[in-house]
Amino acid sequence: MHDSFVGNARKFHGMIKMGRTHLQDAVPIRLGQEFEAYARVIKRDINRINGSGQHRLCDQPRSDGRGHGAECRSGIYQAGGQYLSEISGYCMVNAEHLVDATQNTDAYTEVSASLKVCMMNMSKNRQRYPHDGLRPPAAVWRNSICPRVSPAHPSCPARSTRWMAEVVNQVAFQVIGNDNTICLASEAGPV
Repeated sequence: MHDSFVGNARKFHGMIKMGRTHLQDAVPIRLGQEFEAYARVIKRDINRINGSGQHRLCDQPRSDGRGHGAECRSGIYQAGGQYLSEISGYCMVNAEHLVDATQNTDAYTEVSASLKVCMMNMSKNRQRYPHDGLRPPAAVWRNSICPRVSPAHPSCPARSTRWMAEVVNQVAFQVIGNDNTICLASEAGPV
C-alpha cells in the first residue's frame, strides 16, 4: 500500500483538486500531495509496528499459573517451546523472567495498539470522499484512480461501486474492537 501511494503521489503530482476539510471544499491542493501524505502515515505505521513488542511475542511464559514453575514437571518448558516453534514457524523461547511474563502481557497490547493506529489511519484516509471536491468532474477520479472493481448496481448503473473503501473501514472497525478486547483482557489478567 505504501508503494502504491508513493507511485500515485508521483503520477498525480500535477493534478490540482479542491482540498477538503470537514467534508467540504477548501483551498486547492495537488492530488499528489494527498497521496504523499497517505504514504507518509503508512510508513510511520510500518515503523511503529516493526518497532513494537513483536520480538517479545516469542518470549513465552510456558509455566504454571503463577510463573514460578513449581507445579510443572522437569523438561515441560523445553518440550512446549519446541512444539510451539514447530507449529508456528517462529523460534519460541522461554521468557527471561517467568513471573513477569505470566503476569504482564504488555507485548501483546503494544502490538495490538500499533495495529489499531495503523487501521485508524487507513480508515480515516479520505479516499472515500475525494471525488466530491475534484475539479475537473468526478469522472476523472473514478476512471483514473478508483477504477471499478465490480459492476454498478442495476438500480443505479451510472454509479461506480467503491466497496474497497468500505471493506477497509470494516476491517479497521474489527481491529479497533479487537484492540479494546485485548486491552481489557490484559488488564484483567493474572496478578
